[in-house]
Amino acid sequence: MRRAPTPLTALFVLAACGGDPAAVDTETDANPARRELREIVLLAPPSESAQPTFFEPPQPALRDVVQRIDDARTDEHVVSLFLRLGPMGGAWGRIDDVRESLQAVRDAGKPVHCHFETIDNAGYLLAASACDRITVTPAGMLDTVGVAAQVFYARSLLDSIGVSADLLQVGTFKGAAEPFTRQDMSPEMRESLGTLLDDLQAGLVQAMVTGRGMDAAHAQQVLDGGPYDSAGALEAHLVDAIEYDDEARTRAREAGGATRNVRVRLTPEQEDVTIGDLIGALTSGEPPEGEPVGPHIVLAYLDGEITDAEESGTGTGQSGPFVRRMRELAEDEDVKAVVLRIDSPGGSALASDRMWHAVRRIAGRKPVIVSVGDMAASGGYYIASAGHDIVAHPGSIVGSIGVVGGKVDASALMSRLGIHAETITRGAHAGWSSPSAPFTDEERAVLRRMMEGTYQRFVQRVSEGREMPAERVLASAEGRIWSGRQGLERGLVDRLGGLGTAVAMARERASLPEDTQIVEWPARRTMIETLMHTMQGGDPAEDAAAALMHAELGPAAGALRWARLLREGQPVVLALPIGLDVR
Repeated sequence: MRRAPTPLTALFVLAACGGDPAAVDTETDANPARRELREIVLLAPPSESAQPTFFEPPQPALRDVVQRIDDARTDEHVVSLFLRLGPMGGAWGRIDDVRESLQAVRDAGKPVHCHFETIDNAGYLLAASACDRITVTPAGMLDTVGVAAQVFYARSLLDSIGVSADLLQVGTFKGAAEPFTRQDMSPEMRESLGTLLDDLQAGLVQAMVTGRGMDAAHAQQVLDGGPYDSAGALEAHLVDAIEYDDEARTRAREAGGATRNVRVRLTPEQEDVTIGDLIGALTSGEPPEGEPVGPHIVLAYLDGEITDAEESGTGTGQSGPFVRRMRELAEDEDVKAVVLRIDSPGGSALASDRMWHAVRRIAGRKPVIVSVGDMAASGGYYIASAGHDIVAHPGSIVGSIGVVGGKVDASALMSRLGIHAETITRGAHAGWSSPSAPFTDEERAVLRRMMEGTYQRFVQRVSEGREMPAERVLASAEGRIWSGRQGLERGLVDRLGGLGTAVAMARERASLPEDTQIVEWPARRTMIETLMHTMQGGDPAEDAAAALMHAELGPAAGALRWARLLREGQPVVLALPIGLDVR
């Protein structure tokens, strides 16, 4: 049972939380003609929409990072940018938003200097394509070895404990159930992933061609020779120099003639909260309202696994809060357009259809532009098809138009444990979802009929939303996954670009001026709102545990979440292959 914090606990937590400065000047210079070297530290990929908790420091969101970079572009005192980078994992979409922002700084005539200690494929793609000078620390390492996709298979584990995944799929290339039903990768899955990897690898090679002056054959040879220590990286011309960060910073400052260094924080400064504010919120039961806004664009996030839940949880993929908010946006006359940012591998078929309908309803009244982050796959793409336009990064993952469904059969495990189940039914299929027995042939046929209906609905949704004949949709369906660049070629995507591109398209469709305000949903919670969220049933410990599980288990955590959908009675699922990890 979840225990609600007491007011005393709330006061303690409030006292323990404090704000941080928005920027740190490494030197003080009151000269109005100062020349700044602006420093940004990005050692991990930013989240799509970070919410503060009491269990960890505030995490930077993508828009925070992009905004700080744009501040450097527009600030007349900033002469150059110093960026400390780290591994970016599989954030192929998010890094492209950062790359676009850095390129705008360079286009403004301000050099971008990048330094790292360790970096991976995605991180180096960002550095090679967006930095004028790249340096590595003497003990540093480049894990630039070419792109790989890994899927974890657990069939042997399930067999060993007496559990069987009684799963079906519609779509020859879907493969979402394979890790539970096979010992190895099917030829169809290998083909689909191979096509995706070919395109991501080509993007990495192209970044080395344009950013480092290599020809494509040599760039591929360099990747085949990785990973590299600092000396090897310098010899391979992957970096320009081997320097410690203070040396690289000094070099960047001298090159631009800067008179001081300014390191900016990537998270908004926490507001000051008084005891009176806290008592007022506790008494009213509501956090203080924000300032009203006039005509504006809403940037809405759909982030994470899609579930048929009525209350908010980790991520923003719960259908209940999403649908309710979309209805409000449809009715709000001040909302002139919506940009829907999707970063989701899919999930519940039922929830996906509810959310699709909510987005489609808005699109009948005002412009809806979908911006794909790292992925809008399966159920994520299902929802994306409701928008007027879909904008994706070259390295985003889109598609996976297919269906998987079934249940977990634990009858052998129950037998080993001495558990015997008796089921009394009134109906030929009344016990079909029970984990104490496999499907009968007739039950399996019924499930397949349901799944084929879901697949046909999926194809129809895409056909209507994309204004494509169903035959053309089917040519890209069957569960195949595509990069954003490949999706553009196949009509699954309208334009390549990031959030900035999507916002510009929304303004253009709605005939709005450049300075139109953008309001995010969900809005970043203030300290008071975080406290109220906790007291009204939110569980920050649960959120922290979910984040820790994802960090420690990586792609294997996806398999646990996917299996939970089946356990919770979701027999039909629109999801990516379980545990897929592309780096």
